[in-house]
Amino acid sequence: MPEEMFLTSVVGSFPRPRWLVEAFDRFNKGEISKEELDEYLDDAVKLTVKEEELVNLDVITDGEQRRTSFVSFVAQKIPGFKLVYVTDINPQAMEVMRQHKAQLTYWRAVAVDRIRDSIIALDEFQFTRSVTTKRIKVTLPSPYLIMWETWDQRYSKDVYPRPEDLAEDYVKVLRQEITRLRDAGADFIQLDEPMLGDLVEADPDKPDRYRKVIELIHGQKYRGFKNELTLARDLINETIKGIGGVRIGMHMDRWPNPDSPYYGVGYERLAPEVIDIKVKQYVLEYSSPASGDPAKFAQLLPQDKELGLGVINVRNKEIEDPQQVIKRVELVEKILDPGRIWLNPDCGFSPGMYRKFERRIAFAKLRSMTEAAKILRQKYLGRA
Repeated sequence: MPEEMFLTSVVGSFPRPRWLVEAFDRFNKGEISKEELDEYLDDAVKLTVKEEELVNLDVITDGEQRRTSFVSFVAQKIPGFKLVYVTDINPQAMEVMRQHKAQLTYWRAVAVDRIRDSIIALDEFQFTRSVTTKRIKVTLPSPYLIMWETWDQRYSKDVYPRPEDLAEDYVKVLRQEITRLRDAGADFIQLDEPMLGDLVEADPDKPDRYRKVIELIHGQKYRGFKNELTLARDLINETIKGIGGVRIGMHMDRWPNPDSPYYGVGYERLAPEVIDIKVKQYVLEYSSPASGDPAKFAQLLPQDKELGLGVINVRNKEIEDPQQVIKRVELVEKILDPGRIWLNPDCGFSPGMYRKFERRIAFAKLRSMTEAAKILRQKYLGRA
């Protein structure tokens, strides 16, 4: 079916309206109630859904409008996590991030007690389902990401002596939430895994800059390149083992500096372990030359797996025209069937509450992407 070729989606977040950010600030100051904030949040989701429908995306999200960041929000949803400001964890944290050119979220979700099963995103999905008939993607932090982001030497060690102990508990929590989302009718569940993507920048005995920063702030130790890869693979596979009836994908991104020795090296550096992860789709950023050649990764994919190809740059304000997008798709079009190629931005437009990105530009970028998908479908049908 032509409508199932070159499907379009988003990675997760969409820029929040200015009035929503202001409402969060007013709520934190005690100037508005939780009920008033919830009304702002509902309106922001409705607005985002409408804009995604207007650009004719095939699979939408709620724009992560309710989340303060793509990972720290778990402290507001899962008992056992607590939000702690980064300089309360380590007074030198800002200098550490500056020195290593690696930005972390300032409010950190930290494991302070044993975590317990709780709703993570089902409530978000149910509201989105109530305001659209489009297919819906739900994003969730992966266990490997949570392990690296939330275990702290001082706050977590008494309850979780090893970071891996925390990851194993989170796997159990995540499995239950994925099952709930599947049963509720979610179309696509995406596990966010930037920490795995960042391993492209690591060496056998030397961590990438993000792990180095986390080591210095939180005290977790790098296990070595192959051990990290194996651990990430095993945690994700354990999470999704035996869960059918829903498309599950994994998003990897990376933010290499131009001085990185791996600038321009792609995710194929993580093979074969990353190919052994049992997800249906790999959602990868590729609009920047820093991320390498998508054809190299596409050639490794088994026949039953899909590539969510990043074709829109979320780090600049240049609005790609449809032909630019098509040129990026052509890099993998000869390798993968069009039903296995999805188009999406490289990453979320606004993975944190305070990351500024103009909504009108994000809207225009998505419109170019969906126009490109339409042209590609027509071209393919004309060739067939």
